[in-house]
Amino acid sequence: MSVEILAPAGDTDSFMAALHAGADAIYLGLKDFSARKAATNFSLDNLEGMIRRAHVFGVKVFVALNTLIKDTELPSFFDCSRRAWNCGADALILQDVFLGKLLKEQYPSITLHLSTQAGVCNLAGANLAREYGFSRVILARETRIEDIKKIAAVIETECFVQGALCTCFSGQCYFSSFVGGNSGNRGLCKQPCRKKYSVDRKDFSKLSYRLSLSDLCVGNDCKTLEKIGVHSFKIEGRLRSAAYVAASVRYYRAILDGAPDEEIASRLSDLKRSFNRGNFTRGYSWGQDSALLSPAIQGHIGEEVGRIEKFDKQTSKWFVRSSFKPVDGDGFKILRGSNTEVGGAVWKSGFAPIAGGFYLQSDAKVCVGDTVSITLDHALAQRLLSERRMVDLSASLYVAAGERIRLDVAGSFGRMQFLSSETVQQAKNNPVTEKDLRDCFEKTGEYPFLLHWKSIELGNDCFIVRSALNAFRRDVYSSVYERISSLKREPLEEKNWQNAYGRNGFMVSADACSEGKVAVIDRDFSSSCYRNVKLDYAILKPLNIQNSDEIQKFLRLAKYYAWKKYLYIPAYCIGADFEIYEKLLCFFDGIYADGICALQFAKEHSMHCIAGTGINLFNRLGADLCLRAGVETFVLSKELSYSECKRIALPEAFIFAGGSIKLMDLGHCLWGRACHACDRRFQYFLTDEAGRKFPLLRNVASTCRFELYNTVPLKKLEWKNCLYDFCALEDEEKVAYLTNVFPGTMKLTNGAAKSGVR
Repeated sequence: MSVEILAPAGDTDSFMAALHAGADAIYLGLKDFSARKAATNFSLDNLEGMIRRAHVFGVKVFVALNTLIKDTELPSFFDCSRRAWNCGADALILQDVFLGKLLKEQYPSITLHLSTQAGVCNLAGANLAREYGFSRVILARETRIEDIKKIAAVIETECFVQGALCTCFSGQCYFSSFVGGNSGNRGLCKQPCRKKYSVDRKDFSKLSYRLSLSDLCVGNDCKTLEKIGVHSFKIEGRLRSAAYVAASVRYYRAILDGAPDEEIASRLSDLKRSFNRGNFTRGYSWGQDSALLSPAIQGHIGEEVGRIEKFDKQTSKWFVRSSFKPVDGDGFKILRGSNTEVGGAVWKSGFAPIAGGFYLQSDAKVCVGDTVSITLDHALAQRLLSERRMVDLSASLYVAAGERIRLDVAGSFGRMQFLSSETVQQAKNNPVTEKDLRDCFEKTGEYPFLLHWKSIELGNDCFIVRSALNAFRRDVYSSVYERISSLKREPLEEKNWQNAYGRNGFMVSADACSEGKVAVIDRDFSSSCYRNVKLDYAILKPLNIQNSDEIQKFLRLAKYYAWKKYLYIPAYCIGADFEIYEKLLCFFDGIYADGICALQFAKEHSMHCIAGTGINLFNRLGADLCLRAGVETFVLSKELSYSECKRIALPEAFIFAGGSIKLMDLGHCLWGRACHACDRRFQYFLTDEAGRKFPLLRNVASTCRFELYNTVPLKKLEWKNCLYDFCALEDEEKVAYLTNVFPGTMKLTNGAAKSGVR
């Protein structure tokens, strides 16, 4: 199996850089429905031309339509999907698994890849994707190597090997949405995770980039991924420069092609200079390494090229001891040790380089011994972007007076023969020469062809009008380009999707919902605030899923109060987590699935299932398809407005009606897996620069996990079927919600109920 290097393209320059650097495939977004809306992106008007250019080199193009789709956008989404495919896309990348299922049913010939935003990180998620018609899963970055191997055995698998790491588990980040109104699931993330925070824990109380992660660089370890069956190596970076794209592709191309160590090291240097946050980490697949967290320095730190040696009073500049030769406009970052960013500087042509180094001028408080890293290397960028990939053509030319010109062209596409429309004349003077013919046909213009002559047969005293010869050449190359870039499939026909919207083609109003039900998620149901409360669903989200005492306490309470007992299963579950959950299923009535992997897990074990907020049901069509897939009921995405929820008010619809707003699921330990020094608390507070405190909760499955909640809970909303999340609330706050829902709820006095049964 040949491994694919998949490169990002946020604009035309990056697209061409990926193409010429040797990518096997390129992924890009359109103006709409792209998870990277801040990129320049592409339009349906120029998409076909870009895809044709890629197909000339045998390079595939995948179009990302991987945002959550609202009801009002469904017609546009379906139209965009069909037109992107008809432009020649080799696959469409989707986040909404249910819309993907419907697209595949309506257009069986279409190829779908399931976005990393869907959060597939285990075998259950892979099985669901395959069942729903996806031919490939783009794995969550948190997927462990043992799970990758299992997934690769059942479906084509794509893994990230290079680029930015999101702090939150893919598809479960609501930080930007709730804090600033810019949804990451809608392509508008403002990256609040890259800002400074403190944590109320020893050695973590100083403001720093507590949530920020280093850039991923799997490097030579991609050989391991290749051995276990991974098909595609994905480079993140649709918001990065064309030079970065080229450097990344060249680096992995060298590794996969078995280049000498010196060449691989040189290309890694190019990559660091193009973009490097945190000096790189291997990521999650092999377990959390010490380089994963990048709390001290944010942004691109480049590659070290020298050190500050002295200050020159005469020029008021700092001398950098280095072998690097800067050019005008090169950018540098000055660092102190491994955890302090001093400032930046730009080299100007007036700072003439001298033997052994160069001078820099900076307003920062620079000290002797500070390291200097290059972050903008103009000469490197020019070199990276000057490379050209060409299509080899072999040609045989026959020219004789009284006959038409005959040109045979051959390549990987096969063989084509061309005859000129004009007849070659007998020359009266200045006959055409072989050099004239070579010079003419070696001008390929806009076409990426490199001509190799097999033979040229030129008769005596031949005359050809130059304009006719040039026109013949243009026709030849245009025909060859059309042959090797043209689509070889039938276009998809437009369909009327209206009958698919909603149940049986019509909408159910909120007033038509059955008698209201209440579901509560909590870490501990032993609080007296639950007395006299008849919950329809009590959803346990344990502090420690391996703590049998904790589980048994909940089961006793649920039996006493006759609650339906549901087990919360998060979106992020490695295979080892499912082994634990599987042993507990017999004690519960059902599963609350906060990700599509848990949906499949419930199905495989014939369990009742609630599709949780993490499924991100965003439109009425997806909600109905979810019900048809066998779930008992569902909760709409917490990013939808109240009015948008009303449009999807099927009788089974719950909304997140109040309580703790989970902003992030973290797949790593914020303390760097220093378990020996951990205080093992289950709750902390993350504080931003404005003093706002965000509850940070720890829970234990096969390993420790962290969840970040919003600084303020959601105000209670009125709805028929309501879900409340009380995980990050104090008992008094829970009572404030429950007394409105259940008038008989006991109020607390110093944390204890005035009366009631236990």
